[in-house]
Amino acid sequence: MKKNALLILLFVSVGTLPALGQALKGKIQDVNGAPLPFVNVLLLASKDSLLVKGVLSDTSGVYAIDHVMAGTYLLKVTMVGYKQVNPVPVNVTGDDEPKSVIITLTEDSRQLDEVVVTEKRPFVEQHLDRMVVNVANSIIASGSTALEVLEKAPGVTVDRQNGMLQLQGKDGVTVQLDGKQTYMAMADLITLLSTMSSDNIDKIELVTNPSSKYDAAGNSGIINIRLKKNNSVGTNGSLSLGAGTGYYDRERGSVQVNHRTKGMNFFGNYSVNRGGNYFDLETHQTVTRNETQNFADKSTYVHLMNSGHNAKAGVDYFLSQNTTIGVVWTGFWNDNGEAGTAESYFRKAANGPVYLQALTDKTIDNVSSNQIGNVNVQHTFGAKGGQLSADVDVARYVRTFSNALHTTTSSPGQPVQPLTGLLMEMPTTIDIRTAKIDYNRTIATTWKLESGVKSSYVYSDNNLTLSQGEDGHLTEDVSQSNHFQYTEQVNAAYASVSGKAGKAQLQLGVRAEHTHSVGNSITLNNKVVRDYLNFFPALFVSRPLSAHHTLTLSYSYRIDRPNYQSLNPARSYADPYLYSQGNAYLVPQYTHSLELKHGFHEKLFTSLSASFINDMVSYLVQPVDSVITERIPLNIGKAQSYSLTVSFPISVMKGWNVQTNFLGVYSRFDYLFQGTPVLVQQVSGRFNASNTFVLGHGWTAEATGWVRTPSAYAQSRAPWLGSLDLGLQKAVTPRLQAKLSLQDVFHSNRFIGKMDNPNFKSNYRLAFDTRVVMLNLTYSFGNQQLKRARQRSTGSEDETQRTN
Repeated sequence: MKKNALLILLFVSVGTLPALGQALKGKIQDVNGAPLPFVNVLLLASKDSLLVKGVLSDTSGVYAIDHVMAGTYLLKVTMVGYKQVNPVPVNVTGDDEPKSVIITLTEDSRQLDEVVVTEKRPFVEQHLDRMVVNVANSIIASGSTALEVLEKAPGVTVDRQNGMLQLQGKDGVTVQLDGKQTYMAMADLITLLSTMSSDNIDKIELVTNPSSKYDAAGNSGIINIRLKKNNSVGTNGSLSLGAGTGYYDRERGSVQVNHRTKGMNFFGNYSVNRGGNYFDLETHQTVTRNETQNFADKSTYVHLMNSGHNAKAGVDYFLSQNTTIGVVWTGFWNDNGEAGTAESYFRKAANGPVYLQALTDKTIDNVSSNQIGNVNVQHTFGAKGGQLSADVDVARYVRTFSNALHTTTSSPGQPVQPLTGLLMEMPTTIDIRTAKIDYNRTIATTWKLESGVKSSYVYSDNNLTLSQGEDGHLTEDVSQSNHFQYTEQVNAAYASVSGKAGKAQLQLGVRAEHTHSVGNSITLNNKVVRDYLNFFPALFVSRPLSAHHTLTLSYSYRIDRPNYQSLNPARSYADPYLYSQGNAYLVPQYTHSLELKHGFHEKLFTSLSASFINDMVSYLVQPVDSVITERIPLNIGKAQSYSLTVSFPISVMKGWNVQTNFLGVYSRFDYLFQGTPVLVQQVSGRFNASNTFVLGHGWTAEATGWVRTPSAYAQSRAPWLGSLDLGLQKAVTPRLQAKLSLQDVFHSNRFIGKMDNPNFKSNYRLAFDTRVVMLNLTYSFGNQQLKRARQRSTGSEDETQRTN
């Protein structure tokens, strides 16, 4: 009750703030009166020409800038291919009636031989509702993989050892590609991102608190990876080639082609990625059983061999000015192999003699493909009739996985045991079907209604066969083999209204989701059925304090359903003494999120957030006996998180700019470890800085680094960590660019930590091949004059925060 009362008081206090400003609307047209879509419309302060707000005109040439405070401004519009016009003075009085300004542009008939861009987006931008990492044109990101770029994003942590992503120190991240849910297990998704070329990525959006318009899944928010899409008229594209080396070599290549006419747009891209890596893990464990301690030293070194192909093709047909039909196909193919050794030594005392040792040769073959087809329609019912969008998605994910272990064990004074073998084979098929319809319209002068329905169906089939015995004479172990099928049907509906209510700008919505799931272990003849209905409210309150200050308060309630792979009770062995196992009895975890954001001058952004998690799901590493350890997902208890995020740019001198981001987190975890209550509390911080240098004569440079203080997550603690990346770029010609980058200069991007639980302690150190030098060449071809034709976004692309 106290928590709810505090939330109500916060919303009421913001609701009493002064009223918002006047709406500024109008139309951009050519000399014949035809509307010009997607024109840049900039509202500048008349005194110093500083940017106040910026928007794009829509497909009808109409633009709208809401909540403009009273004062004198300049309205500047720009569009490549049209002559520049002088800024138009605008006097905003603050009246309730919208102010209208119509601007006419004249086509520029001059032929442009070259376009040299001297200004570019910063690597990191902070918006009020999300943080944007601009990957395109970044030197450091060039020639990397999507996962390596994601690791550089502020607030994002990649846990390679456990195959997890965290955002602002929290698990439960939902990852999208172009606003579409991938529906893949997190470990498989990390594998996919590690083979996806960064040269196909335009930007990465980090959304920490989505509204009820979007799916309720995802405790810590959404990571949306936006792929490049060319909007130029005619035929054009780009070709990018990259090569480099760390301990192992790696190569990248990508091509993008776009053909646009007045009524149709064809687009496609393809990328290939090949390279080596390594996994170097050292672990020291102490297990106490019956007041007797057992010590284990383990080391694993695995050579990773990865290759991947990504392709995307689509067509948009502009049926009329108000109707667009689109078809998009996306495909991913990955072939990942591992080969290495794992050594284990067991002692009765910390420095005592070894009483058991094991040497394991291991190989893994992991081949997967993921293909997604989408059909979308978008229709606008005139200026005031609203907009309707519909999407249908069909996807299939197929994976063949095999893991072979060959182990020799020995004990002092005992004969060497026969070579034993263990073979795991698990083919996996996942089918996804989704359909959604969204509608929005203006219902009053200052109010907007958004509503929609969605239905999704997921079917997963995993058939694990485990065989073991003397090497060369393996027999199936029926007790550890398991055929597991999982189905999940989610039907959802939402309604949201936004507008001015009294003295505040509000958005209030609620989403209802009904979930029916069945986890069926055919081998064990065990079926777990879940059937539940949840309501997820969301509330946003926003207002400008002045012309340069903006305050936004938001609240949402979210759900994290167990991943269908984590529900599979089958075991997967890393070595004879360590295995992972799913848990068919997991229940969803629920999160209350509250966030207060302040923006100053569209540059300095500050955020205070809090989250409260019930039935928290986390993978626990725990002993089974004195030598065997398991990793299993459990509903361990409750968690709280309070964070402070500050983002601001610094102009050190002419040609040197720095984008800085600071994240401070207080975390608290109350959980059970094998029946014993455990409380973990930690204050931690992370600082990111991205430096850009304009050196002249076509040369630019970047230096990006991060430092993280000691931190904790559930049972794991980590010390100080950090990393530094450097990049240098040369514009050889307007069409050809060369980029050289050195990632993780000091090879300090490692995973170091410890676990300190009752009767179980573990220290570990994990390293990858992260110190890499890359050379990347990018060549643009075709029509590079950026005169835009009419453009649209599919309904699902508009859902930039759509999740499962």
